[in-house]
Order: sequence, then structure tokens, then C-alpha cells
Amino acid sequence: MKHAIRFENDSLYFSASHFITFGDPEKVEALHGHNFRLKAEVTGPMNRRAYVVDFVVAYDALKRICETLSHKVLLPRDHPYIKIKPVDDQIKVTMPPLSWSFPKDDTLTLPIKNTTTESLAEYIAAAFRTSLENDSAFEFPSSQYSITIELEESPGMWAVFQS
Repeated sequence: MKHAIRFENDSLYFSASHFITFGDPEKVEALHGHNFRLKAEVTGPMNRRAYVVDFVVAYDALKRICETLSHKVLLPRDHPYIKIKPVDDQIKVTMPPLSWSFPKDDTLTLPIKNTTTESLAEYIAAAFRTSLENDSAFEFPSSQYSITIELEESPGMWAVFQS
């Protein structure tokens, strides 16, 4: 039997800017921002204390993830055509014929192919699982737990990822 805990709270949000590529040949949308909202669920067996994972530990992990992403330009490290290079206190981003330059402290390069909401939801799920593992939140093997992340980009527009 499996149980779940769910997080849906006004404090689980982050504001960030991004751009995505689409089409063939690759086109780039304009740099823009969102106030992303996050929902999360952890499903798994109840432990000997009769809970799935500690609410406080899981909530704190989600808050840390939001804080890490907040007020950053999110960049896709694994995009096949976008090149990201640190130069002094700047991050130079190129996808010929386009180029951008951002203050290093205002960027976050993520291990994803494109900064779509779907990819961000997958990244958050992996970061959340890693945080719970590092905090010893799982009493049973991590593979016995399922994590669902719902990420709202704009009102009523959600991406959902389950691992």
C-alpha cells in the first residue's frame, strides 16, 4: 500500500527569466520572465513512524530549490546549439547569429537541453529527490518513492513530471 504527501503552498514559487528554442531551423524566443508556482507530491510506503517522509524536511527542500532558482536567468547547459562561457564576471551565451551577456551572479546554468517548463519540472523533481536522499528522508530505498512535480508557468498553464 502506498500513501502520499502533497505540497501546495503560496510560498513555493520562484521568479526567473528564460528563453526557449523551437522549430527547425532553431528559433529563439525573446528573453522573458515568469512567476513560477510549484506543487509537489511524494508517494511511497509509510515508515515505522507512520508517515511517508517528514513534511518539514520535504518542505524545506522544496523551499531551497525555489530559492536557488529565484531571480536568475536560467540557461540550458545541454542544448546542442547554445554555448555558455564564463568571461570575467559575465556569462556569455551564444547561438549564432545571436548572443547575450549576463552578470555571472544573475545566471544559473542547469543540466537540461532547453529551459522549457517541462524540463524545469524534471530538473526540480531530480533536485528534490536528491535533497530528500541527502537528508535521509527515505526510510526505504529511494526507488520505492514516486515524486510528482507540477510547475505553473502562467495562470492555468502547468507542466507535470513524475519520477
